Amino acid sequence: MAVSRSILSTGERAVAEGLRDGLDAEEIARQREEPVEAVENSVRRVREKTDRALATLAESPFLTEAAADLDDATRERLLEALE
Repeated sequence: MAVSRSILSTGERAVAEGLRDGLDAEEIARQREEPVEAVENSVRRVREKTDRALATLAESPFLTEAAADLDDATRERLLEALE
């Protein structure tokens, strides 16, 4: 089974990438030419969706199968983040 696409919108993915790169909301807003408030709202939504995704994984009977579908780099990044 192929891994499904992200539950994040295109804008949320861009904000999440900026956060992973160590940028703060103001820096991301400047790069994206958006109001800081819009970026902060995206950060909030990314966090909420992340929390829901983790809760879903914890309850899912398909966790092992879904993990097996991940490529090695993604699996390693997730494992490191969970430590």
